[in-house]
Amino acid sequence: MFYQGKAILIPEEMKRQASGTGSFLCFPQNFAVREEISMVWVWMAAGLLFVLLLLLGSRVNIRLIFTHQDKNDEISVEVRALLGLVRFRYEVPTLRFKGLRAGLEVKSEQVNAGAGRLIDDRKETINADKIKQKFEDVRILLTHCFDFNEWLSRMLRHVHCTKLNWKTSVGIGDAPETAFLVGTLWGVKSSLLGFVCRYIRLETQPQLQVMPVFNQMMFLTEGNCTIRIRIWHLLSGGVQLLMRIRKTEGGLQAWRRVLMPTS
Repeated sequence: MFYQGKAILIPEEMKRQASGTGSFLCFPQNFAVREEISMVWVWMAAGLLFVLLLLLGSRVNIRLIFTHQDKNDEISVEVRALLGLVRFRYEVPTLRFKGLRAGLEVKSEQVNAGAGRLIDDRKETINADKIKQKFEDVRILLTHCFDFNEWLSRMLRHVHCTKLNWKTSVGIGDAPETAFLVGTLWGVKSSLLGFVCRYIRLETQPQLQVMPVFNQMMFLTEGNCTIRIRIWHLLSGGVQLLMRIRKTEGGLQAWRRVLMPTS
């Protein structure tokens, strides 16, 4: 190769590449491929971020159903989260009072609602000693958390109640006494509703009923309540609770002993 009367020597390797594969012409193509791969990674990261924000903004729905009639008691708690991907139900089909000393016999079941599979089935007795121990555990937890009441009130502000039905039918035989009892139950329900509305956002019209049953001994009560809270508020609330526990001396150790006992 000659340029202005001077010879320019080209190495043999460059000659073979130029004549055989034409790699000098492939540099723009390689750059375009790398740019396309980079854009794919950018779109994948953006998609993952969108899904993460969608999940964090989704709601956890909790539905509580309870029924009491004569000797039949039933409590059911159903939880749905992550856009319905996570669903499980906790049921207490049996509540049987066996006396002051024996206590209350409770049979509970935990069911994976999505798969229709029984996860846990247990039976336990709640007596006076267990109640005293639970009160002591709660006292320890509250003592080892900085201003727990303030944290709880802040968390409850993010809870929304979308359904609240509570119906009661009562009768004790005598009509005047039944009427007095009905008025008392109305007062109790109204007080509880006012207390709940102080902390939880009510987004529905509560359906409260107390119906008298004259000339008959009867007590029937059933309720249905649905609440929801966003996952982001649960996660941020958990972090804030952990920080409040760490502010107290021995807080983490105390909460671990109570919530995760070794024996």
